[in-house]
Amino acid sequence: MSIQPRTGIMKNRLALLILALGAVIYLCTFIWPAVPIYQGYNAPIFLTGAIRMSEGQVIYRDFFELTFPGTEFFYLGLIKLLGVRAWIPNAALVAMGTSLAWMGATISRRVLTGPLVVLPSIAFTSFVFVSDLDATHHWFSIVAVLAGLALLIEERTVERAAGAGLLFGVATCFTQTRGPFAFGAFVVFLVWEFKRRREPRRWLLHRLGAATATFLAPVVPLAAYYIWKVGFGLFLECTWVLPIRYYSSIPRNNMSIYMADQPDFSGWLEGAALAIWLFIHLLVPLVYLIFFARYLRLAKQHPEEPWDRLMLINLMGLSLFASIAFTPNWFKISSSTLPALIIFVWFLKAPGKLNKALRSLLWFAAISSAVAQPLIAQTSSSGELNTPIGRAAFNDDERYEKYRCLLQVVHPGETYFHAGDVDTYYLLDVRNSTYAAVVTPDDWTRPEQVRGIVRSLSKQHVRFVLWSAWLDWPPADKPAGDHLGPLRAYLREHYRIVKTFTDGDELWKRNPDRDSPPNAPVSSGPPIQ
Repeated sequence: MSIQPRTGIMKNRLALLILALGAVIYLCTFIWPAVPIYQGYNAPIFLTGAIRMSEGQVIYRDFFELTFPGTEFFYLGLIKLLGVRAWIPNAALVAMGTSLAWMGATISRRVLTGPLVVLPSIAFTSFVFVSDLDATHHWFSIVAVLAGLALLIEERTVERAAGAGLLFGVATCFTQTRGPFAFGAFVVFLVWEFKRRREPRRWLLHRLGAATATFLAPVVPLAAYYIWKVGFGLFLECTWVLPIRYYSSIPRNNMSIYMADQPDFSGWLEGAALAIWLFIHLLVPLVYLIFFARYLRLAKQHPEEPWDRLMLINLMGLSLFASIAFTPNWFKISSSTLPALIIFVWFLKAPGKLNKALRSLLWFAAISSAVAQPLIAQTSSSGELNTPIGRAAFNDDERYEKYRCLLQVVHPGETYFHAGDVDTYYLLDVRNSTYAAVVTPDDWTRPEQVRGIVRSLSKQHVRFVLWSAWLDWPPADKPAGDHLGPLRAYLREHYRIVKTFTDGDELWKRNPDRDSPPNAPVSSGPPIQ
């Protein structure tokens, strides 16, 4: 058989496998045939931000955001094209997950052979992606960074360097730290390759110049536009000053969270989830350090290995980890593991009984998880509800009951405030008139933001406030810097609790005000007393 037909067969098999992984992701995000499973989490921050932008509001000026606005712009485009739909974040997850699986295989083909080419993509999809279904800025920027890596992995021409620089710039527009870290890793790699290959200086300068120009091409206009719209001080404060000074005040966003957020599955799933959790934490960042040691020890003895490509993968993976190293929660660590899995599988391709056993174990675990995850998603739905933006399924009883109640009393388009979380805004199709998307009982929520929320609740005569239980931790367990006192006092004076949900969240309804606006919405659903 000639090489060309064999290559064609391999490409066809690879395409089928990527489609199969896409189907796995689809069945974890949609109840068959097409009902989206509502994930909540952080994606509604960006979805509701996009809705506010579609209504003429300006990010940073009219509502707070700590990242660059790439995610809001992505969702804004979809909302303008398709309208507000429950399935939009789910479809984005399917597209991103399938793209990452394809990129993983594309990169792996340059350093691995045979069936091992697809093992990192299968493991990443089944261990990580379908467990981290949150269509937030992290996934968008990771897609852009790994697209740049896929473009560079074969060779580093000036054209490819320019394309990768552009993709790293796009990543910056989603997550302002991840793109620069990836660009920095590429610069380090170019200098390393320049010295290793003893290229002329113009070789390095041409590639650095092309990559730098295209990296800045999307970032500078985006930043300049918002500096013009909201002012340099406010733009800098939202995207750099406040995150640097106060983001770590949230317990989940500092070093103390490392290996502290264990999986919470019950029964036999607990063991499997815990094993994956331990594997990922052992893998990252240790595998990158082991690679450096192996390179120093073996590179001269084994020149047949693709050390340049492996070094590029390793540096890019290390940059993904470095960009989240100060907030190393499970989601951020696991979502950046695809390069680490490629390096790990490359380690396992060496002969030996131990490597063979580890390869077999990884194959078994990855395939088993890829089969089990969709089955669990399809059989564990708590129910489906018709919402203002389409039908949606729920994967836990507490969330289902909460939304069933809220849909009866909260009207689409009305002003509403969910303190402590953001996941209800999008599906209920309600509006948050406050500047802050969420409040926390620590220094991340500033006193001026609390005062602004109180003013907004008073001015808008907001009917319902959903108060998250964790905002009222016992005093001994509260972080320092709780500034929510004025908000709690305002709620006690002007609202009353009408429903306490099983997770402890409280629904507060505004007391009748004689000065309420005449067009204040009145619930047509069952009354809550």
